[in-house]
Amino acid sequence: MGKRIDLFAVCLLFPFLGLGQLKGLEMPESKLVMVKYGPFLGLEQGSYMNVHFGLERQVKQLKLIKPNTWAVNVQFDYNFKQSMAGMQSGFWFKTNRLDLTYGARLVWQTDFDNHRFGFSPNVGYKILQAHFQLGCNLLSRNDQMAKWNTFYASLRWVFINNRDIKKRGE
Repeated sequence: MGKRIDLFAVCLLFPFLGLGQLKGLEMPESKLVMVKYGPFLGLEQGSYMNVHFGLERQVKQLKLIKPNTWAVNVQFDYNFKQSMAGMQSGFWFKTNRLDLTYGARLVWQTDFDNHRFGFSPNVGYKILQAHFQLGCNLLSRNDQMAKWNTFYASLRWVFINNRDIKKRGE
């Protein structure tokens, strides 16, 4: 019985014995990145439901600990109920595998008679190719246009068509 307890204690404590030695160990910085791009399709819900589609290009560092991911996208929006269209150009980044995404978009909207411009900061969560975002549209004032989503929740799915592994800077 005493040998089993000693063996159990050694097995339990063994991983912690080497942690002090690994503290100064640094992994070499990876120069490789994975570049992915493709179309996406999504829905945006706020006061009104919008359908959006577009293209996105993602760049992810290939490293074991804290890989950064960033992306740029262009999307087209349409609100069927109000017959309003829009275009957005955006950027987001993520600093870890399971971290939140932080981004912003430049917004242009039209009802085919009037136009409106704006800025939209957002925060989200991305897992696999699904990306959920919460944001706020800060738009120029135009009383002749119908209301648009001031606050929104957006869910999109990116269909990756191409993946390339490159050295950073190529």
